Amino acid sequence: MQSFFPCALCGERDHRLFFAVREERFWRCAGCGLIQMHPLPENLPVGEDYAGFDLETYQKFLAMFRIPQYERDAASILERAKGKRLLDIGCGTGEFLTVAERSGFRPVGLEPSKTAFAIARKAHPVLRGELATAGFEADSFDVVTLWSVLEHVPEPSAFLRRIRDLLRQNGILALRVPEVRGLLPSLAVGLYRLSFGRIVAPLRVLYQLDWHYKHFYGFDRWTIRRLLESNGFEVVGLRLENSYSAPSLHLRMDYLPVPRLARKIVAVGLSAVLVLAKAFHLEDEVVLLARKTS
Repeated sequence: MQSFFPCALCGERDHRLFFAVREERFWRCAGCGLIQMHPLPENLPVGEDYAGFDLETYQKFLAMFRIPQYERDAASILERAKGKRLLDIGCGTGEFLTVAERSGFRPVGLEPSKTAFAIARKAHPVLRGELATAGFEADSFDVVTLWSVLEHVPEPSAFLRRIRDLLRQNGILALRVPEVRGLLPSLAVGLYRLSFGRIVAPLRVLYQLDWHYKHFYGFDRWTIRRLLESNGFEVVGLRLENSYSAPSLHLRMDYLPVPRLARKIVAVGLSAVLVLAKAFHLEDEVVLLARKTS
């Protein structure tokens, strides 16, 4: 199936259907390979994804898996940043803000979720809302971070240009997005196609289609680099990571819509995917550092 609409990255109008779940359709651009939902929802609702979380389990997962990642992220940023003023967009419950502060940064958070904002603001300066209405002045920050945010943004180029305005000269943008060519998402698409569109649960999870803040775009390491470079950034660092680890898998499973009787089977499969992805450099997340260009 084909559709003709302008690609958000390269402008190409020729797209092939990548997958469809309920009313959401995702297409792959024939020009650059960007995956994008089309059409986008006409009215993007302000939702509350954290309210349905088991926050205790979620924070255990962060402590076991994400915080060590954040510590590596902060160390990499520290090597390149020229100043310490940092904005974390979509800061969630504030874990990266804590790591950044311990690393010597002066962090500020921005978070739309009422639940997450209420937790993060207890320890850090945090504003509630979206970037477009936050009122930050130009040239205000040395570093901006986007951890698993950009794939949820309906107009990523405009969003990145706004971030570029906020950054000072030689400012650093650090971000993490899912890698659609990773082994895990590739297997999810493979199951979808082999089942003639009947097995959709893995794609619903990976693209967060049951959340208020769904994924609108699917990037790989090439399309995300091209997007950054076309909006005034130079990529200065890139690495691949998996979205879970063996020790944290049991916590991650709590966020998957899998019946408890089937969890052992799914856990064995995901453990095998983890090993193979690392062995063949097919991890399902990409982390980039980019510098604002003149």
